[in-house]
Amino acid sequence: MASVVWRWTVAVALVLAAGWILASASARSPQLRSAHSVPSRTAPAVVTVTEQGKLFHRPECAFIHGPARSEAGDRAIAEGYTACTRCMKY
Repeated sequence: MASVVWRWTVAVALVLAAGWILASASARSPQLRSAHSVPSRTAPAVVTVTEQGKLFHRPECAFIHGPARSEAGDRAIAEGYTACTRCMKY
């Protein structure tokens, strides 16, 4: 009888541990495009990004290089872009 109780205890512990690991993995912040960047908390409704870049900008920023596209600020943050320190001074 003690053997059965021990097996159930171990099984429940393993299930709980696996659930905790999966929950903590999904709560992590998005993968950043730059190892040196700090994730942004807020962004304007519409920002400008480039495919090779790591930052999001205001559409009128002079420091946008390469082909650019506009997208939602929240989506840019979710994709790992961070704010341009020149045009996104808060």
